[in-house]
Amino acid sequence: MRSLLMMVGLPDLPLLSVMLVVTIIVLAGLLFGWISDLLLGDGGFGVTFNAGLVLVGAFVGAWLWHRFGFPTRVDANALRAGIAAASGLALLLVAAVLRP
Repeated sequence: MRSLLMMVGLPDLPLLSVMLVVTIIVLAGLLFGWISDLLLGDGGFGVTFNAGLVLVGAFVGAWLWHRFGFPTRVDANALRAGIAAASGLALLLVAAVLRP
């Protein structure tokens, strides 16, 4: 668990703070899932699966950027948030296009 938190940029936190961060992440994922379900209409997968796809894409995108990131002059936290949001939505759109 500690390595996962360090990978996404969170320092060592007490358990209550970790629970709060996880709750915020899940609620934000559900919000993105709901918005993407509205945007995709019949092409979507449902709120819960959309939220799961967005969260998986966000974590993979943040991890890849951390692993292969390029130096930029933009604030690192803002860049990480933008990369996570864009990669989550990109995974959702790719899954919607490739849906049988």
